[in-house]
Amino acid sequence: MNTFTVKDIMNEGPCPDYTEEVVTELWAGREELTFKEVCNLNISVEDRIWIAVRLASKATVVSWANYCADEAQKHADATTTAYWAAAAATYAAAAADAATTAAAATYAAAAAADAAADASYYAADAATYAATYASADVATYAAATYAAAAAAATAANRKTAKNKELKRLLKKLVEMNIK
Repeated sequence: MNTFTVKDIMNEGPCPDYTEEVVTELWAGREELTFKEVCNLNISVEDRIWIAVRLASKATVVSWANYCADEAQKHADATTTAYWAAAAATYAAAAADAATTAAAATYAAAAAADAAADASYYAADAATYAATYASADVATYAAATYAAAAAAATAANRKTAKNKELKRLLKKLVEMNIK
């Protein structure tokens, strides 16, 4: 079973909010955490997805991206939404390096959440952004965008639905990584 140290996380280049001191504090005196433990840290689900797609194997991330695309297609309101979700997953599968794969996979997740929540605009935006910029930060944006659409009409319901769907997708990624 793979374990990860604070140094491993810092090597992934997290945002400035996650300094070495902050990550060390999250480790709570432990030298190493398993993938599942990292995915269960007390940080936002977007941040957990950001690191999860960087720590999982490329094959797992590509499989997860395809899963997210399938979810988008299941919930798509419009043909355009399903098209962009599938395009994001295809891009992830074809990506040559881990950072690009992670970014595209997260955007596939974003597209899936968008489709689930009546937001073809967000799904197309997330997938297009993923395909255009394909950087490590893109992954988190995609997952957040995906879940943003997994919501009802009110802002409170949208946030709740977004977080619920992102947590479900992260749980699926953890399951896929363990197998």
